[in-house]
Amino acid sequence: MQSAALPAFTSPNVTVRFRQAIKDTGLGPYTETAPLAAYLAAEQRLGRVRSDVDPDASARLLIAGCFHRAYIEMFVGADASPSREASAREIVRELRLEPVPATPAVA
Repeated sequence: MQSAALPAFTSPNVTVRFRQAIKDTGLGPYTETAPLAAYLAAEQRLGRVRSDVDPDASARLLIAGCFHRAYIEMFVGADASPSREASAREIVRELRLEPVPATPAVA
């Protein structure tokens, strides 16, 4: 979606037409985040994502992290930052998506 949208910002007239097409088709940023938010909510119900996480906000932030990683790779190169796997782990860790470990019951 994003790469297809870039040419739409070459002129104000094209931008207006692009925005109208997005509204008419029901496409847009929500279509990128909704499936990921639903996945995070499902993982949350299973206890694999913290209960205090906002799935919608986290989905937007995860996608933003991915876009940042892609931007760095595109303009600076893949070796200019941590590996993709390390970057993904950092994002998940810093968004606090991993469940809090259960504390053992005191006898």
